[in-house]
Order: sequence, then structure tokens, then C-alpha cells
Amino acid sequence: RIFENQTPEDLLILNCDNPYTARFADESRARVKFFSRRETLKNGVFCRDDMIYFSRDYEVESIIPASEILLPGVHNIENYMAAFAAVDGMTSPEECRSVARTYGGVAHRLELVRKIGGVSYINDSIASSPTRTIAGLRAMRQKPILIAGGHDKNIPFDKLADEIAERVKALYLTGDTAEKIAAAVRGSVFYDPSRLPITIVEDLKAAVLAARASAADGDIVLLSPACSSFDRFRNFAERGDLFRNIVMGFEDK
Repeated sequence: RIFENQTPEDLLILNCDNPYTARFADESRARVKFFSRRETLKNGVFCRDDMIYFSRDYEVESIIPASEILLPGVHNIENYMAAFAAVDGMTSPEECRSVARTYGGVAHRLELVRKIGGVSYINDSIASSPTRTIAGLRAMRQKPILIAGGHDKNIPFDKLADEIAERVKALYLTGDTAEKIAAAVRGSVFYDPSRLPITIVEDLKAAVLAARASAADGDIVLLSPACSSFDRFRNFAERGDLFRNIVMGFEDK
């Protein structure tokens, strides 16, 4: 219904890789532009061998390598491709590159707080359930150092534990669920104690400081609690703000 009232003067951006949305092109009266991570398009925006291109009747113009987009995750690559398609002809590839390389995202939602000492600190405090933390882990380009734990909503952590065991470099736990998450990870068939250290700490500040101490150049420290914040905070934003304030207070080593 979003596009039903569009006219031929309007623009509709569609994901060519999704059959459900791609078919909307036949139903819309608007001008249609596609984006695709899989296909080389005659017109639109596509990605090939990591490079994102504008395509105009197969005349291509490079925009930016997908790997240089600051925000993590395939979904953010697709978000940028849709945005590039929307502004094609209204702005330059240089301006597109500048935004994609510097925009840190919405607060508390895989927000890049800071990169210091070669370590990136990402605030995903809104991840107050295992499902959201799993999504955050899958968005990472590499294994992060994960800070998790919080209020116990009596949700099982089995699926999260498997993801942590396979996708996390080091785990720092705090809050009411710390022991529960640790036990779930240790019980995962994918857990290897020699490759995934688990540390339980007193509070979020201690977790951030310990994560920083263990991080090496090129690492990612990710706050993605998998739990609500009500054991120690009023809400997820207060938790995320504390994480941000601690990180912003770091002095370069």
C-alpha cells in the first residue's frame, strides 16, 4: 500500500534480489529503480566484487567498496544501495562515499561510538533479547569481543549460546543473567574454551574496561546485552549512554 498512491512523477526503489518486492514493479505507476547485490543491472545500483556501482543503460560508475561502509552488516549495505539509487543524479559519488565512510548510525542500534587505539566500540544496547543480539553478531564482519547480560526475563539462551560460541572472540558478562549465559555457552556443542574466554565482571564499566584491556588492534568491542536493562538501569538508552560515556573518556594508549 505504500506505493499504491504514487504517480509517474514519483520514484520507487526496489530490491531486485527479493522476489516478493521485485514484483511490485509491475504494479506501480511510479518510476522504478532496482538495487541488487547479486545481479548486474541495466539501470540502478548493484554490487560486484565488493564494489558498488551506479548503472545507467549498463554505463557504470563506481561509488564505494561495500567493505568501506562504516556501518556493519549486509542489511546496511543494502540500505546504502537503496539510498544511492534514490539520489542518483542528484548528488555525486564523492558525496555518497563521504557519508557511507563516516556515518556512525542511530544511537544504541549498532552505533559506532568511537574507534580508538585501532579498536572499534559499537553500542547495540537496544538488543534486549537473544534474537536481537544474534542479529547483531551476524552483522559483524569479524568475531567481536562481546559484552552481554542484564535483567533476567526467563528467556532461554541456548540459541544465543551457539551463536556466541561460533561468532565471538571473547565474552564479558555482567548483570543478573551473567551466570546463566555463561552456563549456556559452556553447554553449547560449539564451545571451545581454548578459543573463547568467558569472564564475569561486576558491572558494565568493569566489562568495558576489561574488554578494552584485552582488545588488540583491529578488534571490535560490541555491547549487545541480549537482556533488558532493568536490573541496573532505567532503560536501554541509559545503559547505552553509560557505555558511550566510558568509551568517549578513553585516552589513546
